[in-house]
Amino acid sequence: MKKHCINLELRFKKAKGTAKPEKLLFVHGICVGAWIWEQHFFPYFSDAGFDCYALSLRGHAGSEGREGINCWKLADYTADLHTIAEQIEGPLIVIGHSLGGAVVQDWIRTGGKAKAAALLASVPPWGLALSAWRMAFTAPDLYRELIKLNTIGPQAADADIMRRSLFSDAVTAHEYQQFMAQTQGESPVVGMELQGMRPFAPLPWSAPPMFVLGGQDDKLIPVDEVWRTAAYYGTRAAIIPHLSHSVMMDTHWRSGADALHEWIGKEH
Repeated sequence: MKKHCINLELRFKKAKGTAKPEKLLFVHGICVGAWIWEQHFFPYFSDAGFDCYALSLRGHAGSEGREGINCWKLADYTADLHTIAEQIEGPLIVIGHSLGGAVVQDWIRTGGKAKAAALLASVPPWGLALSAWRMAFTAPDLYRELIKLNTIGPQAADADIMRRSLFSDAVTAHEYQQFMAQTQGESPVVGMELQGMRPFAPLPWSAPPMFVLGGQDDKLIPVDEVWRTAAYYGTRAAIIPHLSHSVMMDTHWRSGADALHEWIGKEH
């Protein structure tokens, strides 16, 4: 794997008590950064005895490369994960959300080694083209706002439509505004690649044990796509009632964390 000189932000929370041997490495989705895991998932899994790490991909949050955000490719994000994973000693469980799920899959495809991996509301192995096509007919308002988000930036998208799409109804407008204040633009090149323009998933038999989770109320990654992703990797999907696309920030985040924790417990 070719090395690069971009400084990457890596946030860390130490396990409480005696740490388990497995380390958890979280990879965020579009327009956010490592900070998205700190409010709920970091303390939850730290309390459960895991050292927790979260990477900000290049151009995101505290990582360098913001000036190149419009041209970064999925391969660049995958290189970032290779760089950070090589720095963490001990058995590794890598957890990717949305775009981060595609990065994790591409990392495995290009030689990344983990004891296990988890895909949370993830881009499916064949990309987003089918989901986008369906959304254009079934939810044209959301489809329109997502195009704005990917081409102009999150601040250009209709706040009410995006709040209802990314979160459950229990999230208030004020909470959504606080979330949006920390978001940023995303690479349109990666956005195109995630439609399935190039392969990024490993062959299923070459992947480590995989956990696939989706939210029943996720308006971006339909439940049937989560089922098919799980089938691709030879496992069963965990579909969490009332959970939205924002797995780690939604008011129902604990249900998703509980399911992930239970699965990790079966893997060690």
